[in-house]
Amino acid sequence: MVKALLTFRDALVNRSSTWKNALASWKCPTDPSSSDEECDPCSKDWSGNWEHIHCRGSSAGYGEGSRGVYDGYVTNVHITDMHIDGPTPREMCLFTHLREFDLDGGNQAGPFPDWIADPSCVPGVQELDLSYNRLTGTLPVSITTKPLLSELKVEHNEMVGSIPPEIGSMPSLRVLRLEFNHFSGTIPASLSKLNGTLNQLELAHNDFQGDLHALANLRFLVVSTSDNPRLCGMVPMSVRYAHGYNPGKTNLGRPCPEPKQA
Repeated sequence: MVKALLTFRDALVNRSSTWKNALASWKCPTDPSSSDEECDPCSKDWSGNWEHIHCRGSSAGYGEGSRGVYDGYVTNVHITDMHIDGPTPREMCLFTHLREFDLDGGNQAGPFPDWIADPSCVPGVQELDLSYNRLTGTLPVSITTKPLLSELKVEHNEMVGSIPPEIGSMPSLRVLRLEFNHFSGTIPASLSKLNGTLNQLELAHNDFQGDLHALANLRFLVVSTSDNPRLCGMVPMSVRYAHGYNPGKTNLGRPCPEPKQA
């Protein structure tokens, strides 16, 4: 794992001053008091001698409260609010045990990374956070190839296109955050298959259209819909009583327009 980290560092540290600042602590030798060897980025426990990485163990969860059993594998890369520039580095694929991949609050530009479709690339990823960047293009179908992905966050970018219907086949998806982009199209009926998993859906400040019927049988904790002028129709109870629901600048609660005759 040290080799993978050094390869990642060497590939990116000279990309720009922001990457150089973000990876400034990635140096050897590491502090002997918290190291099992001369260069020990993971340290003797889960916390990491190098900033922005955690080594929480191959069997533990990915969240901040999860420590797991230390085994030296990098499980979390969390480089946030460092204004690092893009494109999103393919070198993330070096971390075969990665479960949390957060580059939010950066300057990542270009399309959503297509290398995520590679089955050997971060196969166990559970949280992918590329929010608050400058990503463009569409949300690719390839993201649905990650069966353990629980949280997908791409809010506050410049993305376009519709929600891929294949999203409904993601068995672990709990959180889908798309707000403040330029997404459009209808809410795919396939989202109804996520009953029992999806509990947070952020759609605000986009250009979605049509009704929310596909969400009727889901049990939400959080939903946002505001600033989608072409959303319309009856509001399912699962949406109406979720935290954050606000129909402002939509036509929810009003009949949807009749389809135009060909």
